[in-house]
Amino acid sequence: DCLLSRGLGDVYKRQLLYIALASFILFSCGDDNKTKKDDKEVKDKSESNTANIVDFAVSEAYQTLDPIEIIDVNSFQVQSQIFEGLLRFDENDLSLKPVLAKFWEVDNAGLVYTFHLNKGIYFHDNACFDGGKGKEMTAKDVVFTFKRICTEQENNYAFSLFNEVIAGVKELNSGSATEFSGVKAIDDYTVQFTLSKTSSSFLQMLATPFSAIVCEEAISVNAVVGTGPFVYDKSLDTENSITLNRNNNYHLKDNGNQLPYVAGVKYNYIIEGRERLAAFKEGKIDILENIPVEEINNLVQENISAFQNKPAQYVLARNKELAITYLNFNTAVAPFDNVKLRRAFALAIDKNKIVDRVLKGEAYGPAVNGIVPPAVKDYDYSSIIGIEFDVDKAKKALAEAGYGSNKAFPKLEIVSSKESVSVRVALEIQKQLKNNLNINAEVTSMSLSEMLKYKSSNNASIVVSSWLAEFPDPLNFLSILYGGYVSESLDKSSYPNDSRYKNAAFDKAYKEAMETTDEIRKMELCLEADQIAANEVPIIPLWYYERYQLIQSEVKNYTPNAMRIHYLPYVKLEKPQATTKIETH
Repeated sequence: DCLLSRGLGDVYKRQLLYIALASFILFSCGDDNKTKKDDKEVKDKSESNTANIVDFAVSEAYQTLDPIEIIDVNSFQVQSQIFEGLLRFDENDLSLKPVLAKFWEVDNAGLVYTFHLNKGIYFHDNACFDGGKGKEMTAKDVVFTFKRICTEQENNYAFSLFNEVIAGVKELNSGSATEFSGVKAIDDYTVQFTLSKTSSSFLQMLATPFSAIVCEEAISVNAVVGTGPFVYDKSLDTENSITLNRNNNYHLKDNGNQLPYVAGVKYNYIIEGRERLAAFKEGKIDILENIPVEEINNLVQENISAFQNKPAQYVLARNKELAITYLNFNTAVAPFDNVKLRRAFALAIDKNKIVDRVLKGEAYGPAVNGIVPPAVKDYDYSSIIGIEFDVDKAKKALAEAGYGSNKAFPKLEIVSSKESVSVRVALEIQKQLKNNLNINAEVTSMSLSEMLKYKSSNNASIVVSSWLAEFPDPLNFLSILYGGYVSESLDKSSYPNDSRYKNAAFDKAYKEAMETTDEIRKMELCLEADQIAANEVPIIPLWYYERYQLIQSEVKNYTPNAMRIHYLPYVKLEKPQATTKIETH
């Protein structure tokens, strides 16, 4: 159990938990080695029309808002306010919901998907359109979007997701076809997808950020224009934050009321956890993620009587996440093309110590099984046999790999992001490798953009990496090890398979799982692939995620979830009613 459970009894289970807090509580968070930032970076709500703007705090600015280039969480969360896909994941249970599509049909062979689009949905007003007035979204835009997705080009990370799924992709890229056979407009409001083979995950893929519908008019002039509930304004995209304004022409209503309810959403960039927390306590932040668990534990234990007070002031949410952090090897080059060496490293790393001492319990638990986390529904993750920490076996494996007293280990670099948690984990791994295997390593921290470039190069290093599910399915986690994504060139990206791992048995199980429509068989194949990876160690799973959020009680209709989706059309900012309760979901 996590720290919150210890000492507080069985009432706190490993599920989403809401705790109503009644009074304004002072507590601290983050590093002692913090850097002081200008308090003006996060303005008071009263200063900026912001009484009806939902404020988030994030540690880093988004990297891109182009849907096909998005592979980081901050970009995904901002982009998802601007753009929409044919489908989306429900924020409550992650089931599929129609958005731009009204309904769809699938032929008996499971290869042809016909989508009927909602009428009267318009792109945001923008100078890229005649007269600056947003045009209606039609099947033509869906075809343009997916032709763009299926065209291989630099930084098109969406390509790997659909390359082997939609028919005609090879012909499209070779130039042998005059038109794209995989996606066709039947009429203005009907679009048809033809798959190259059956797919168990195609509909889920359509709900990912990659599949957001764009239009040629906007893309041709690099304009950020979608159909979503909020609108991009370059003047509000600053060094310290990005604010998106309400789309007054949004297509959804709630019992006749125009959505979204709020005037806008703002993502404030605040690096240090302590400063994010201070901003929340001062009412400048409405929803605060990434709360160190030891601070939450102190908050609850010191204010247990406040749970029954009225009215509540804060809400504390906790939920398992579809996410994992792991060590990534470049298996295409020496020395980590040696499976015995990778096993030695896995045996030498104490994951429990990382979770307990470095993360202070801020995790669901150490990743002692496979790469697929426990938050994946109906997946028997605990049946995967991982590699247990054992220093003696680690030393023996190192010797069998050809290293030891007679052969010194080459220079090793451990790469992490600049996030303080990632750096501390890298330093702990550095320490463990020295103590347990007498291997010296240097730690280098990089920005996200630097890490993306680094992973695409021919480097013999290990990287502290994380993966948040693009869709709630074991296949999405296993995809990061699928050999079909590995580039022939060592200097070209193999995203999402940054380890460049190739194993025929793994790939066979993965492909069969992708293609079967038998859900039970699919799970069996995923477990098979997961176990192969656990034995071959192209990565070392470190921990599974559990996340805490602090939410101002005036925030209504917001649902924390396992994929960090910020679904905001129905969110309201209202003063709390005088009621108190604890709910467990």
